[in-house]
Amino acid sequence: MRILVTGGCGYIGSQFLRDLPGLLKDTELKIRVLDNLQEGRPEALMGLPDDTTYEFVEGDILDPSVQRAALRDVDSVVHLAAIVRTPLSFDDPTWVDQVNHWGTTHLLEACLKEDVQDFVFASSAAVYGPGGAYDEDDACDPMGAYATSKHDAEKAVRSAARRGLRTTILRLGTAYGWAPVTRYEAVANRFAFLAGTGRPLTVFGDGSQKRPFIHIQDASEVLGWALSNREETKNCTLNAIGQNASVTDLVHAIRQNNPDADVRRTEQDVRTHLSFELDDQAIRSLGWSPSVHLADGLGEIIDRLSGFSAPTHLSKKPLEDLNV
Repeated sequence: MRILVTGGCGYIGSQFLRDLPGLLKDTELKIRVLDNLQEGRPEALMGLPDDTTYEFVEGDILDPSVQRAALRDVDSVVHLAAIVRTPLSFDDPTWVDQVNHWGTTHLLEACLKEDVQDFVFASSAAVYGPGGAYDEDDACDPMGAYATSKHDAEKAVRSAARRGLRTTILRLGTAYGWAPVTRYEAVANRFAFLAGTGRPLTVFGDGSQKRPFIHIQDASEVLGWALSNREETKNCTLNAIGQNASVTDLVHAIRQNNPDADVRRTEQDVRTHLSFELDDQAIRSLGWSPSVHLADGLGEIIDRLSGFSAPTHLSKKPLEDLNV
């Protein structure tokens, strides 16, 4: 089975590349990775399982020649490539739309031309907008360029499904936890990093605002599960989360690992007062459920920083920039 993983050098991709041989252990795999190395990092390609064949294509999903080269002789695509950084989503919404929406659309067209059989798309819980708990039948009201681009990309995936491509859309919660390439912009990992390096956690508002989270290992596992259960997930859209957790829940999870973690509160950023929640009963009914608890997932990051016993100043990023 030949699989193309786009965005394989990013956060989720770096874990998925390592897990995929075990997730499809009864299948002879050839895994091709496509990444432009702007968001991703080369270390994602280091230390991969030596019993699986990997190939790397450096290039942009907006480039038709790159698409053709990456898709040659491919059976299945797992599409992770995207601009995910929230600040960039506000700063350059047109580019976010180009990459996340139109990049996906053009990739789907190329998949149809190259007779690719399966397409698994990593979408986002953000497509629903604030509120919830939303299930897959609820209307979407995306807020911001990133969420809108993912919602528009979903429409392109469904259009390709009507033309014969077997597709699965996974609306993933915010990923957290340590991976070979780890992002620290989102609140869960940022809190763990701050606590692990002896710095205070800044909570906006009363801490009751919620987000759907998924541990990086669960995110990797559900992608593999979708690939290995094609009939059950054919042309499905599924919410995939670990749990809906409030900022206060995150603080409690951090303090289970670091009881002395300092917390400060501010009313500065009203955007962070919004809550988002998802219902994941549909995917559970098909046989998938998460396995990593919030405190355990955050604890691994803190444990990896256990050498820090006093406040440090490794990052010049102001706490006010933390996006919950």
